[in-house]
Amino acid sequence: MTTKAEGFAKRQEDTGWGKAFCHLIPFYFIYYGITRRSLTPMFYVFTGNIVLGFCFGVIYTLINPNLVEKNLENNARVIGLISTPLLAKKGIDQARKDAKSRLELN
Repeated sequence: MTTKAEGFAKRQEDTGWGKAFCHLIPFYFIYYGITRRSLTPMFYVFTGNIVLGFCFGVIYTLINPNLVEKNLENNARVIGLISTPLLAKKGIDQARKDAKSRLELN
């Protein structure tokens, strides 16, 4: 198990987009959360995709009342694939800021 200090230090190494795109791999968020001791990226991805999916569904049905569910599902999947790395990167950046402030306090 990773200690808090090790997790905080590992978060400081996550500066690029590689870890954000890895969140597309199934269950990678669990590995990331354990090794970095952070649930922030997972929280950002889950809540962000739920909000985006709900908003997309509402807007899609308002624009096209004769919707075909298959088209809605396919478009929602594409939006999910595009938004996941973006939301994960935002969560990783937030977790890095939090870890940096905690490391400075110690």
